[in-house]
Amino acid sequence: MNSGAYFETQIGFALDQLLPIFPIVLILFILFKFSDVTQYISEILKISSNKFLLGFGFLSCVLVSDSIFGYFKVSHLRQIIDEKKYQMVAGCVKHYNSETSPTNYRTETFVIENTRFQFSNYTQSLYFTGDDHTDNFITEGQCMEISYVRDGQKNHIFKIVPLTSR
Repeated sequence: MNSGAYFETQIGFALDQLLPIFPIVLILFILFKFSDVTQYISEILKISSNKFLLGFGFLSCVLVSDSIFGYFKVSHLRQIIDEKKYQMVAGCVKHYNSETSPTNYRTETFVIENTRFQFSNYTQSLYFTGDDHTDNFITEGQCMEISYVRDGQKNHIFKIVPLTSR
């Protein structure tokens, strides 16, 4: 992490996203190879072995798919950063707004040099979220340099460096 950065996305190895696949494959192998284990678990859950295997198989497919999509997200972001295909904007925050929903989710928006940013603490992300902004660093007039990835109409922040006021 850049020592002068307020926030910088930490990107590990993309292959780390695939690690959950190995225990899932091992468990599936055990369940299909050793029918006594499957039968024992089915009796505890009071469902048939077929329903148990079907349910666990479905859950496994969901987890494996999530791992694979996570791998592609991380490797894509790594590629964008390595090839410097991201955008940067520097300036002072204008039109800062923070709203909290009845369910306690906070959404914040602001503009720097005609570039609009929005983030919340609703979802986890590789990018800057409301969970990363708990100290009210971003306020009206705060000057900063932001590195971001444009995705459709959204600008995803992956680095914030504070600047001195202008």
